Amino acid sequence: MKPAGLPTSRLAIALAASLVLAIIIGAATAIWMLRIQEIGKWEKQTETFSIVLAETVSQQMDFAYTALDSISERIQDRWSVSAEYLTVKLSTHDFHQFLREKASLSPAVEVISVLDVNGNVINTSRTFPAPTYSLADRDYFIAQRDNPVQGIFLSSSVRSKTTGKWMFFLSHRLTGSDGEFIGVVILGMSPSFYSQFYEKLSADGHASIGLLRNDFTYLARWPERGEVMGMRNLTGSTYELVHGQNKKSGVIIGNNPRMAEGGRQITRMAAIQSLEKYPLIINFSVDEDLYLADWRKISTGIVVIAMSGILAIVAAFSVLVNLLERREQDLLVTTELKQQAEVINRNQAHLLKNLTEQQIALKDSSDRLQAIFQNAADGIIMIDDTGKIEALNPAAVAIYGHPANEVVGKNGKFFSPPGQPDLLGLAMSRREFLETGCLRTEAERMRKDGSLFPAELAITEYYHAGRRKLIVIVRDISERRRMERMKSEFISTVSHELRTPLTAIRGALGLVVGGAMGLVPEKIAALLGMAHKNSESLTRLINDLLDIQKIEAGKMDFVFESLNLQNLLQTAVNNNQGFAQSVGTEIVIGKLADQAAIMVDAGRFQQVMANLLSNACKYSPEGATVTVLSVDRGENMVRIEVIDQGTGIPESFRERLFQKFSQADSSDTRAKGGTGLGLAISQAIIRQMHGDIGYYMSEDPAQPGTHFYIDLPLHQEGLTGLEAITAKPDHVL
Repeated sequence: MKPAGLPTSRLAIALAASLVLAIIIGAATAIWMLRIQEIGKWEKQTETFSIVLAETVSQQMDFAYTALDSISERIQDRWSVSAEYLTVKLSTHDFHQFLREKASLSPAVEVISVLDVNGNVINTSRTFPAPTYSLADRDYFIAQRDNPVQGIFLSSSVRSKTTGKWMFFLSHRLTGSDGEFIGVVILGMSPSFYSQFYEKLSADGHASIGLLRNDFTYLARWPERGEVMGMRNLTGSTYELVHGQNKKSGVIIGNNPRMAEGGRQITRMAAIQSLEKYPLIINFSVDEDLYLADWRKISTGIVVIAMSGILAIVAAFSVLVNLLERREQDLLVTTELKQQAEVINRNQAHLLKNLTEQQIALKDSSDRLQAIFQNAADGIIMIDDTGKIEALNPAAVAIYGHPANEVVGKNGKFFSPPGQPDLLGLAMSRREFLETGCLRTEAERMRKDGSLFPAELAITEYYHAGRRKLIVIVRDISERRRMERMKSEFISTVSHELRTPLTAIRGALGLVVGGAMGLVPEKIAALLGMAHKNSESLTRLINDLLDIQKIEAGKMDFVFESLNLQNLLQTAVNNNQGFAQSVGTEIVIGKLADQAAIMVDAGRFQQVMANLLSNACKYSPEGATVTVLSVDRGENMVRIEVIDQGTGIPESFRERLFQKFSQADSSDTRAKGGTGLGLAISQAIIRQMHGDIGYYMSEDPAQPGTHFYIDLPLHQEGLTGLEAITAKPDHVL
């Protein structure tokens, strides 16, 4: 007779073998899948790094190109008579200081120089007087000399004749008044700056970063290798992706492993980004020791766990036969467990009933939300964390023209114009959304027929089942934009059409009132004086309207200079004291910050101060004083305050104080006049000068009044000699 436990033991052995095999297959599959996931994760990370590096380089190039354009325009506006005239006018210490200030605005800029027609240095930001050497053999000089329509030229890396360091240059042709070649402006960028920046991202030597020209010439690299600077790389991953695959950007894993220390071969992953606006390429590469490091650690852990599991199975099944002998005892335990299970089932039935009721309530709530979703006047789009569309309401269908069945489950890129990100990308690119989870913005969108329209977007994130999702509310603002454009065009047309005749009228009235036409009767003189005053007010209104139009179009010019704050404020007080006396007030200067220097446009600064001082004088009682003071705010900031003794700003008007055409009700004050544009213009000017403008009310009821303040950054280098406040206004950047 066979032992009763023998068949069960064989079954246990077979089951143990199956489990061991399953563990081995599962471990191998998990290791392979983890490798694929890790490579995919690093492909996204390296691409993100390359995009960040490309954006950083693009911003620096924006500055360099802008600086080079502004210097060239200034030179050609003033000194483009001839090459000899240019050499004489630019060989000055003042122009050296100008170039030096320009170069100091960006740490990536090493030097800015001006060359004559023979390639000799006229002036440079590095030293004064300029060293005597020729750069006529450089490619950037030859390109500008031989090609009148070259534009800005980006050179390859060369060693500087002054410092011996590697540099690459941007050059701009200077053209004389008769169109002849009279010189070149060059701006030298330091590869060592990029190398130092790239070194911080090198991941302990496992990453390399290169900046190349679009002909694959190395401009900067980390780790630094002098033998490749200025050389073309036609064998690497950058050449393979951009030239071989004809792509602008992407991630590529090299097919040819490179030799590492110790003689072993290492595969590298490279993320390449071509800059859209400039002939530059960024290459961010990491080796497999970095991007597979976590996978190797996890794989080792999986192997250890799998081996432990196998050993545990062997140990467990070795005692299984002994446990089978206790089967009867286990059956008794099972009976007890069944009784407990019946109790659990009754409890589950009760829970199921509650769950059914909750589901009914949830369905009612869902129906209400669905009704709101379907009947909302604005378009509503729901997308998941990958950018795919989950749902859209009829209003969104009407706005975009895409039926729901065509777009649900697909990426929302067809809502965006070519070259612009989809809804998810738009949200993730804004700091406001990353910090708050909400974003309100206006952007251009695209309908199914390819037509573009302006849209107001409200994007909000929420979480469902542990995954982030987005709700996007879309509103077509084409009509609003059309009305704004009509308003702007109307204001522009009226302002320009009125300015010329009004100037003539104001001039004629000024001559008559001033007595140029002889004496006029007293009654007529009063009427003429009133007409002259009103014509001046209308002129100010037109000028304010034109300033607002320039601000909205981004065309307001600024002349930045390092000026002494005390002199600026004294000038402002002197310029506006006459107006203060005309309304029965006086402007006084209080405590001022010690010898503070600020970088501002003197004329625009005086325009802001004139607005604040005139407002303070108008809204102060007769016989009162308006105080001007400045205080050091710390953190390299200075505050300027204009303090009046008026009744303050009505609470109902405070939210609209800096809006265009906003004026408080003056029924309880003297007639004030004004356009309602001054504070809006002042706010835009101060923001262009990297400052802030605001106000606060006096907390002392016995001394009411309003404190308007301007916060501006202090100039770092200070001032020496005669202050630049009297400088000529043509010192433009």
